[in-house]
Amino acid sequence: LVVARAGATTLAELTARGVPAILIPSPYVTGNHQEYNARLLEREGAAVVIRERELDGATLAMQVLELLRDPARLQRMAEKSRKLGQRQAEDLLVELIYELAGRQKSLL
Repeated sequence: LVVARAGATTLAELTARGVPAILIPSPYVTGNHQEYNARLLEREGAAVVIRERELDGATLAMQVLELLRDPARLQRMAEKSRKLGQRQAEDLLVELIYELAGRQKSLL
């Protein structure tokens, strides 16, 4: 279980590894994109979202304890997270680099 903001890289890492999360989107980002990203994971059952304005120590502690006391739910969240992840991201990135390098070489 991870408690984190909901930036794109963080969510990519969480879903690639299949990690359940409590997400606290930053309200200080352009277009509120962290909340949109976090809500997607929440709708899919991979995360719980707590808005920053609703966050305090007691709320966070209660949510963490609720999840830790329910291993079956954590397992379901992990499975949902894993299904959202790009498991072959490394291979796809290497392929893209080679493809772009080939294009550059042919332009020279």
